[in-house]
Amino acid sequence: MPFIESVALSVAVLLPGKGEEDRLTRRAIVRYVVLHQVLVFRDISMRVRRRFPTLQYVVDAGFMEPEERDELEAVCCNPGQNYWVPINWANSLALDAHQRKLIDQPTAFNNLILAIKEFRVSMETLIKFDSIPIPIAYPQVVFLAVRVYFTICIVSRQFLISDLKSKTQMDWPVPIMSILEFIFVIGWMKVAEVLLNPLGEDDDDFEVNWIIDKNISTGMAIVDNTHGYHPNLVNDKFADPDYLPAYSEKSQLPRTLTGSAAKVELASPDDAVKIVRVNPEDAPPTSERGSIFTKRNAFSLRNRTISISSNNIESPSQERKFNLSMPATMLSKSKQPDRPGLETLNEENEPASNNHFRRGDRIYSSDSGKSKGRQSSEESEKGKNQV
Repeated sequence: MPFIESVALSVAVLLPGKGEEDRLTRRAIVRYVVLHQVLVFRDISMRVRRRFPTLQYVVDAGFMEPEERDELEAVCCNPGQNYWVPINWANSLALDAHQRKLIDQPTAFNNLILAIKEFRVSMETLIKFDSIPIPIAYPQVVFLAVRVYFTICIVSRQFLISDLKSKTQMDWPVPIMSILEFIFVIGWMKVAEVLLNPLGEDDDDFEVNWIIDKNISTGMAIVDNTHGYHPNLVNDKFADPDYLPAYSEKSQLPRTLTGSAAKVELASPDDAVKIVRVNPEDAPPTSERGSIFTKRNAFSLRNRTISISSNNIESPSQERKFNLSMPATMLSKSKQPDRPGLETLNEENEPASNNHFRRGDRIYSSDSGKSKGRQSSEESEKGKNQV
């Protein structure tokens, strides 16, 4: 529901001439924009349609001159409406003012065209909502369903007359819950009926006639009556350094915007706080920092059991347990998966006998495993010392 203030203020500032032609140009632009609104409201609101049954009533109200009405009716645009004609007149006046140097800068001319465009786009949105309303079958089905439902309730919610006296059954003379349900559902449906046409003639609908009168009077006051006027410059009260905001006695004092941690005192002004300077290059890389998300993904809520690695020559039945207190880097360095593989299961199931053990389809000696394990550990230690 657009108002004329944005267009009128832009016209008053961007077309600042004091001559008679400049004044008439400003008034004509505002009148054409409001005329566009009148033409649209005539087709989407019954209130405006009753006010302006024909274009002659629009001429009599002053929104359009007789020759302008003839030009509007002479425009042949089928299929479609002539809502865009007054907007085209306003844009042509702005272009003519720009060519006559009444609007000096191209950016000023562009801003004026954009202000008129925003007004037209708002009216176009109203046309679209009115042209494609809610399908009439939808409210009809809702109204029929509500009325049939309560018609059935009148009969179905009555108690049967019986000789049997039940001590648990409560025979209410007045159906309180059915009455409340009827009030709520019917009231909800009546609200929906009002919302179907917000530009209608109900008391809760938009006062579109008032909006038209308000726009034309406000626009003319901005571009003509008060154009170029401002009060004398004075030294206001806010320049006083001791100024305090003023409130009435019954007004509520505002709450200041204070941060949640602003009043937390971690150290007094007399405390000696040790400052440590950190070189960003000395900080550990992100991959080695055990974050909470890494721990959540790496460990479950229970202690996990991980089988021994292939290089470990201890008894296959030995197991290492990890809990949530262990850092995530320990698990990332482990080469053994969380779940034991087929070879590990076979190794655990086979008992160790005669210094030999079975792994998969092969049989290994514990001595050879020990020697290989020692050789690998010695090689790793030599490599670390060389580095």
